[in-house]
Amino acid sequence: MTKGPTTPEELRAEESGHRTQHGVFGTAFGVLHHDGRHLFGRAARVTGPAALGGLMVTVVAFLIAWPTFTEIRLAASRAHLDEDSYAPDGGLVNGLWLLALAGLPFLILLLHMGCAAIQTAATRAAGGERGRFRAVLGVYVLRGVCVWAPPVLGVLVEEYFTTTTFREHTVIVPKWEYPDLWEYPDLFVLLRYGPPLLGVAIALLLRLGWTLAPAAAAAEGLSPRAAVRRSWSLVWGRTSAWFRTVAVALPLGGLTVGLCVLLHLAARPLRSGTVSLFLEWGPDNTYGAYAAGLLAPIAAALLLTGALALPPAHTALAILHRRLARRSPGRDRRQDLTTGAARS
Repeated sequence: MTKGPTTPEELRAEESGHRTQHGVFGTAFGVLHHDGRHLFGRAARVTGPAALGGLMVTVVAFLIAWPTFTEIRLAASRAHLDEDSYAPDGGLVNGLWLLALAGLPFLILLLHMGCAAIQTAATRAAGGERGRFRAVLGVYVLRGVCVWAPPVLGVLVEEYFTTTTFREHTVIVPKWEYPDLWEYPDLFVLLRYGPPLLGVAIALLLRLGWTLAPAAAAAEGLSPRAAVRRSWSLVWGRTSAWFRTVAVALPLGGLTVGLCVLLHLAARPLRSGTVSLFLEWGPDNTYGAYAAGLLAPIAAALLLTGALALPPAHTALAILHRRLARRSPGRDRRQDLTTGAARS
């Protein structure tokens, strides 16, 4: 196997030639061979604060949810004394789910902060200039909001018109204006599956077009909005560009998901240990211990996946961005002038 360039100088020399000598993954392997210790060390240093921040968010969520856990525990005890079966009330379970959804943005922000730090380091190792951390983090936040908005909106539209979830809590459309959708099965199926599927399709389209936005912000020093536009023009500017982006991003995504699944399976023994530790050192509530036991393997799998998969993934995306930017006909003229002045 031919090893790709391993230093920023070799990368710049390769890009100044007339053709690419190595594939994206081959070049990424060369970069990791040269700077892998630095990149994985950065990932390890990022994983520690991310784990601490996630633990703090989880502790706050448990403190807020503790009255609900206590109510469930007392109801289960009363049912046990009455020799009756017990299942938690649906309203209490839904409240716990809503609390989990409320804490999810904070956990995603921690993930984005770690990704931004690793992306800047990977871009530097791949021969680019280090962009501002705030700009790269802003790209992740902007991209995440815009990509998740269509699926969420599609699900809300589907729930609004095909269920009674929101009808008692909104005055946007009075109850008497709702048609009896069961009399129109085709319309019901269209509203049931159409908005969510359309939202997912739009999200996939946006996510593909903005795949290189963090790398563009890190390598070119662009603002979040400019980096998003730059990535869109690079990916959709040429037919070969989006094909190459899919060929790089799809294997990286598949390997990351597969690694996370394997690590989660390997971390399952943490569940029983976490439950025992919670009951020994924490309050005597089996439902709270059960929730903590469920979260422990997931947290361990996510942290290890980030530490192991993000450095090579971000390195490959940084290299892909540099190559597409070099071949893009719409390359920023100001960047060309700056490069020419530096060479002279």
